[in-house]
Amino acid sequence: ARRQREIERDLRAAIADGALMLHYQPQYRLRDHALVGFEALLRWHHPERGMVSPLDFIPLAEESGLIIPIGPWVMATACRQLKKWEAINTRESWQLAVNVSARQFQQPSFVDEVRDIVTATAINPCHLKIELTESLVLDDIERTIHTMQQLKQLGIHFSMDDFGTGQSSLSNLKRLPLAQLKIDQS
Repeated sequence: ARRQREIERDLRAAIADGALMLHYQPQYRLRDHALVGFEALLRWHHPERGMVSPLDFIPLAEESGLIIPIGPWVMATACRQLKKWEAINTRESWQLAVNVSARQFQQPSFVDEVRDIVTATAINPCHLKIELTESLVLDDIERTIHTMQQLKQLGIHFSMDDFGTGQSSLSNLKRLPLAQLKIDQS
C-alpha cells in the first residue's frame, strides 16, 4: 500500500512536470509485412526508479482518476506526431492507434475532447484508430456504440484490444463499428 501511494505521488509529479512520454510501436500488414502505422505506448521514466512498467502505473492511474488528465495529453501528443508523419510523402497513409481507458472513454466530454484535438492538430481523422478493450466495450454496449458512432462520423476508426478475454458475443461484435480485432495473447 505504501509503494502504491509513493507511485501515485510520483505519478502526479510526473504529470505536472511533463515526465511522461510516448513510444511508437510499429504495426505491419501480415500479408506483405508492409509498415502500416504505429501504436502509441505510454511510458514513464522515473528519475530514481528508471523506466516504470506500464503494468505498475496505468492501473494505478485508472484507479486514482489520474488517467483523466493523462488521456487527453496522450491523444494530443499522438495526433501531433501523426500530423508530422502525414507531411512526409512515404508516410501520409500511416495509421496511429491510441489506447483509450474505460474511465476516459466514459467521460461525457470524451467525444468533444477528441474532436477538439483532431481539429487543433489538423490530422486526417481516418488515420487515427482508437483502441478499446473488450471489457470496456461490453460494460455498457449501447452507450459504447453511441460514442463510437459519433467518433466514426468524424472518420476515426476503432480497434478492440485484448479480444477473447471477455464474453463478447458475435451479435454484439457485429453491432460495433470495429475496423480491427486484436486477439489477446493468452
